[in-house]
Amino acid sequence: MPRPKGSQNKITSEIKDKLQLLIDDLIASLNVNELDTNQRIKMLQIALQYTLPRLQAMVIKDDVKDLPLFL
Repeated sequence: MPRPKGSQNKITSEIKDKLQLLIDDLIASLNVNELDTNQRIKMLQIALQYTLPRLQAMVIKDDVKDLPLFL
């Protein structure tokens, strides 16, 4: 029997909870002072992807009609 529309998948939510606990433990165990500069930059780069919203590409429409090259 399918689940009702809009209800959450139990297995997916359980996996997300377990992954969140795993990630929290991993972050708590990291000592940033022991990382070298390249590792710190990489860690910051990865973390920013999940904290800052991504910018969307802007499309600029030009209303100029096609004109012939030669008159």
